[in-house]
Amino acid sequence: MITVAGEALIDLVIDASGSVTPLPGGAPFNVARTIARLGGDCQYVGRLSDDGFGEELRSALEDAGVRIAVPDPTPAPTTLAVARIDALASAEYKFYLDGTSASQLTPADVPAEILDGSQALALGGLGLLVEPTASSLTALIRQRPPGATILLDPNCRPAAVTDTAAFRELIDTFIRQVDIVKVSTDDLRVLRPGEASLRAARGLLELGPAAVLVTDGPSPATVLTESQERSVPVPVVEPVDTIGAGDAFVAGFLTWWTAHALNQHEAAKPEALVRATTAAVEVAAADCTVQGANLPADFRWSAGAIA
Repeated sequence: MITVAGEALIDLVIDASGSVTPLPGGAPFNVARTIARLGGDCQYVGRLSDDGFGEELRSALEDAGVRIAVPDPTPAPTTLAVARIDALASAEYKFYLDGTSASQLTPADVPAEILDGSQALALGGLGLLVEPTASSLTALIRQRPPGATILLDPNCRPAAVTDTAAFRELIDTFIRQVDIVKVSTDDLRVLRPGEASLRAARGLLELGPAAVLVTDGPSPATVLTESQERSVPVPVVEPVDTIGAGDAFVAGFLTWWTAHALNQHEAAKPEALVRATTAAVEVAAADCTVQGANLPADFRWSAGAIA
């Protein structure tokens, strides 16, 4: 089983014509739903609102086959993100976070037994920024089942950050506690401004994770370990938007990883990482071909990716 922890929210997507479409989202929500759609066994750890949007998010997870590990709803309103899509299909975000559902996960919601049976734990997103959710995510790390792989995707959103220096230190603290870090080149520009991407990624590797995975849009992904640097080509697609592409990458990576019964002790092995990343980039590319964080109904991994 894969446990995904963090926020679920509603993306208010504004396209080039000015049309607004509300879509379920939030990085951990996207990861959990995509894992289930790929056939993975997944549970979601986060607080969902009792408002209409919260019910929509709950239904979307359950319909996909995701277990809701914290079933009691919160009266706090659902977190909102406004995503404006530019001519290149990239999204620019603004967040409405204060006092919303993303900040409502407490340490009492995450007893040690909540991770029973988990082979992997995925963390990241806005929950890293707000308390008590951030402390609850730290508690999950400390309660890791033996051998479980922990993957962190900081999913940096500068529009949600009020103190950039404190944010960088916060992310560094989380990186020191996990096995695999997934970052985009955009994340690296936030975390290590002024540094070349590979140098910045190696700086993150020096904090202690076994591997750093770097995505760069349609350019090849990079797998970094202490011993090797490997490149993984990305499938060429015609993008509709890039919303959820990084989340789809994480979902594809962990679905492949757990399907092949790999654990934290394989997290420094380049061959396993490259094979999982090959699967991950296929899922991420497919996500870009439809609106929002989603997969085409007919998505299937290629034989080379799933092997």
